[in-house]
Amino acid sequence: MLWTKILIAFDSSQGSWRAVEYVGQMFGRVDGIKVNLLWVYDKVPEYDMVETPFTDQVKGRILALERAKQEGIQKMEEAVKHLKRMGIDEDSVSIKPLEKKKGVAKDIANEALRGEYGTIILGGTGKSGTTNALLGSVSSGVIGSLKGAAVVIVD
Repeated sequence: MLWTKILIAFDSSQGSWRAVEYVGQMFGRVDGIKVNLLWVYDKVPEYDMVETPFTDQVKGRILALERAKQEGIQKMEEAVKHLKRMGIDEDSVSIKPLEKKKGVAKDIANEALRGEYGTIILGGTGKSGTTNALLGSVSSGVIGSLKGAAVVIVD
């Protein structure tokens, strides 16, 4: 795994925006890097139901999930533009929305392993206290699942 292949776990939270800012500052003028923003989103179920008052509620929730997915992708595209403004080459940045399968932490770790990323950047929760509260359950889960890669928590 190469340290120049960077995976940013992105969910449009303040922590993930700090992670984007960190990558721009640290790698903005470095040649040969590849940056991928990964967002693990909740599955948007398909529906084919007979119309009832109950199905209207279900459809409303499904539409809300679909809107959230589209907004998440737009935020990822904004983050890509920001990285480009910070000097990362246009061809070096990509996005990957990924439907949640095993859980956010496991899915991030699996993608990091599958894509052979050498550097994984996560936004911290900004909380203090125990290790889990400081890192957050996602960060703790990713760290516990990865070997052979640098994991950076940006707080």
